[in-house]
Amino acid sequence: MSKLVSQITLGIDVCKDELVICDWDTEAISTLENQAGTIKAWLQSLYGPIRIAIEPTSHYHLEVVEQAHALGIEVYLINPRQLVHYRVAVNVRNKTDPQDAWLLARYLAHEGGSLRPFKPQCAKAQRLWALLKRRATVVRARTQLDQSFRESKLSIKALSREIRHLLKRIDKHIQALVRALGWWADYQRCLSIPGIGPLNAAALVTAFHRGAFAGSDAFVAFIGIDVRLRESGKYKGKRKLTKCGESEIRRLLFCAAQPARSYRLFDNYYQKQLEKGLSNIAAKVVLARKLARIAFTLLTNQQSFKKQDIAYSQVP
Repeated sequence: MSKLVSQITLGIDVCKDELVICDWDTEAISTLENQAGTIKAWLQSLYGPIRIAIEPTSHYHLEVVEQAHALGIEVYLINPRQLVHYRVAVNVRNKTDPQDAWLLARYLAHEGGSLRPFKPQCAKAQRLWALLKRRATVVRARTQLDQSFRESKLSIKALSREIRHLLKRIDKHIQALVRALGWWADYQRCLSIPGIGPLNAAALVTAFHRGAFAGSDAFVAFIGIDVRLRESGKYKGKRKLTKCGESEIRRLLFCAAQPARSYRLFDNYYQKQLEKGLSNIAAKVVLARKLARIAFTLLTNQQSFKKQDIAYSQVP
């Protein structure tokens, strides 16, 4: 009679030079060099059904994640923000690499039923998202330089010109990748929405194709522009964004909210938020969330935004 093999649950804390691994069942702690060859040999030495919990750390986790997934091992990327709250909830006071690996293993062991395994995108899609984030880094650097040298006698006109040329090259690469991925039609659908520009459209299309979403609520939650409630009895806490997704998408959507007001119905919606007592920033966030919902609806239904055909109240 064959013996049933239980699933092995591992938590891996990732550092630049090494991996700290915790086996949930045996509580054994081991370390591994964070190098492709070492990781490959270790993964091939494992046997039985295995699942791994990893907290994304810069790009240092990618090697073990990609190799494990290629071997058919279930990999779960744990949101760092969620892990922080989980640490407090289970009363873990110390924070060391072995303790983090143990906490990741525990999180997967107890909460794995509500988690989705990691599914990597193709190389082109990964490059597209990397370019979007790198462009954001360049823009932030340009802003800091402009502010720093505003009252200086030193001129940075040549540097600013080079930065503009760099941004143009990045934009061309982004559009080329969108075409190469076969997402150009979806890209144009997003561009049809008032206020959505080339970068906003590229970010929305990339987010849309990063997973299978049950509806617009799930898409908004993935971006992290949904609202977290804190209420108990008569207590009504301040509502805040969850900010669980990529910050760059939220920034681009927020920037799109201002030009989106050029469309009368969007501006009316914005004014209604102000009448409710929301601040200008909060009203723009609400409008940005509406833009995300509209984009999801259009991409799902393979339609473009038509001002004369769509009644704004009918868009979820």
